[in-house]
Amino acid sequence: MDPLAKKWNPSREYESMTVGELIPGPKAVTFIGRVVSFATIIGKSAKQARARGWHYVGVRGEGGVVSIKLYFANQSYPLKLGQLLSIWTAFISDTSKADGASTAGILVCANLFPGRNTSDHLMIHTHSGAADVCRIPLGYIKGEPLPGLMTLEAYLNGGYDGVPDVKLLVCVKSIGATKKIVKKDGGETTLIEVILFDHTGETKMKCWSDLIESVKEWIPRKTILLVLNPMHKLDYGGHGTIAWGRNTMVDVEPEFADADWLRKWANELTRKEIIGIEFPSEVWGEEDIEEAIYGPRTALFGLRDIEEWVRSGEEESFTGWISVVLMELSLVRIWRRNMLFCGEWFLWYSALLLHSQSRMSSLFEARTTCHESKDNYDIDR
Repeated sequence: MDPLAKKWNPSREYESMTVGELIPGPKAVTFIGRVVSFATIIGKSAKQARARGWHYVGVRGEGGVVSIKLYFANQSYPLKLGQLLSIWTAFISDTSKADGASTAGILVCANLFPGRNTSDHLMIHTHSGAADVCRIPLGYIKGEPLPGLMTLEAYLNGGYDGVPDVKLLVCVKSIGATKKIVKKDGGETTLIEVILFDHTGETKMKCWSDLIESVKEWIPRKTILLVLNPMHKLDYGGHGTIAWGRNTMVDVEPEFADADWLRKWANELTRKEIIGIEFPSEVWGEEDIEEAIYGPRTALFGLRDIEEWVRSGEEESFTGWISVVLMELSLVRIWRRNMLFCGEWFLWYSALLLHSQSRMSSLFEARTTCHESKDNYDIDR
């Protein structure tokens, strides 16, 4: 049975503590925190014979990070970066008892096997009331800069070399498609490439397997990430990228002054780049905007208006504005039909040169000219 769906009736009292208050030893405690890192292992465990596998989970709460080795018997837990967890356990270990090498920033450790060990329990909070819990980064003091915070430009230009506890505050710019990668042993793994940016630059981050479901919930131009101790790598073109390492942790949607500034800056940048931009008064004039939109010779055309004008047989050229979304673009097919053209797209306005012929070419801005040569349309800028 799924431990998350099974009703749990604890036989003892648990003391509520923050992560920073946890000390090694036998004691029934409960604490909350957000997932900042995790990895899943499928296989047999010498310590828990009934386990099918386990997760290594970094949980950041108030005052520190605790490393959790979370066993599962049948199916893995639906963990994602940024999730809020409530944890109950009867024993806390020091970092020397952790599997493998110690991880920087980890205060204490705990082993949990909910469903098998009656003293262990885990709850994943999904309700909106927990949205603001555990959002402030470790080490942040109101009114002071976050220690170790670095811009992308500074990091990629050498800040990654020898600087401990580097933190990058970035916004998600774009999320690539899920790719299937064949490993050397013949197995398959999945990969998503995420483009991250701040006000100084952008870079790429590769997210593998366990992190895929987390990435799918991120929203381009909106989701803010605080990346602690990223790995620096060079891609095939020699460009710097960031990657996940043993010490890497990520806070999703952190709440502090710099994050609020980046969130506002990214939102304003998005507003400047949206499709439906208003008529600029410096181009059309305050008095001409209403006439341009609603007047008898309207400058804001619909596609039907353009088609009627072209098919009317009039040879007169006219200038106007259209607001459209390109849903599909088949470059090869258009090229084979000799209808491919180039042009400059301007955010402020576009000029259309339309002809009553069966084919028409769009010209953007007054500097662009159209020349017809046999069956081809070539646009020179």
